Amino acid sequence: MHAMADHRIPQYSNELLRTLQSRPTINGSIKTLHDEFLVDEILPFEPTGTGEHLYIEIEKTGANTGWVAYQLASFLDVRDLDVSYAGRKDRHGVTTQWFSCYLPSGTNVDWKLFSVEGVVVNSMTWHRSKLRRGQLQCNVFQIKVRHEKLTESQSGDLVERLEYLSEHGFPNYFGPQRFGKDGNNLILADQLLRKGERVRGNRGMLISSARSWLFNGFLAKHLELGDAQEVAQGPLIGKSRDPQPGEEYFDETEQSWAAGLRKLGAKVDTRELIVRPDQMSWSAAENALVIQFRLPPGSYATSLLRELFLVKDESV
Repeated sequence: MHAMADHRIPQYSNELLRTLQSRPTINGSIKTLHDEFLVDEILPFEPTGTGEHLYIEIEKTGANTGWVAYQLASFLDVRDLDVSYAGRKDRHGVTTQWFSCYLPSGTNVDWKLFSVEGVVVNSMTWHRSKLRRGQLQCNVFQIKVRHEKLTESQSGDLVERLEYLSEHGFPNYFGPQRFGKDGNNLILADQLLRKGERVRGNRGMLISSARSWLFNGFLAKHLELGDAQEVAQGPLIGKSRDPQPGEEYFDETEQSWAAGLRKLGAKVDTRELIVRPDQMSWSAAENALVIQFRLPPGSYATSLLRELFLVKDESV
């Protein structure tokens, strides 16, 4: 894994190993406009239509998930904890996602009074239980990647890469969003896990950032060894009696993070090393590629795109 001498805090690197060993040569830009990055959530069940949890399908543009949840709690006059969602969606795009709000059954709400910039209520229904994190069937993406004019050789290489990813998948890295602006989540996670300090911010997010960093290192190592497909899954480090796979590669700082995660009682879990996009298709536009695909919850579209382009996020 990456050395962190003198406890230097790591940052996400776009040089992490790829499924396709050759590095892309085409520069690509995403999120130039909000409507060039579309995401739709698909629930794994059909709400029953009855119960005390109001399910609200929201389309949001240029707004982050936590902020929308806060706006809903304020409008409905409920606690923040009474509003839940399956996953966070990127602020820089047009995204459709579900929120659930705990309300007495049959509560009348005048949604004409709900006016929040960039937020549209698409539909509502009732269900017997709250929406929980990760409770999704998949996320559906449609992304426009702008690029320079391609040579015949570059066009051929891009098509080969698309066909390979469609059939074989890509490394299921956690994307740079997980680590915060300038890696700030990892700086705070180090203070929490290695130093045992009280930190500001969402502790759950910091724990997740550290586990994500350790997973990315495990995945990169097994891509280097050439056995990622065979190993199949990597650990999300947590409280366990015995060392977990990959800990033999940890440096001193990463070992302290693992110890901190155990001390805090983080739940042990696993994650697929390679994920194959479902229903993947693409089309060429003028100096752009429009690509559609479905990914399981928790997988990053940017991790797929980095196999195709040298990606620049215009929203950053």
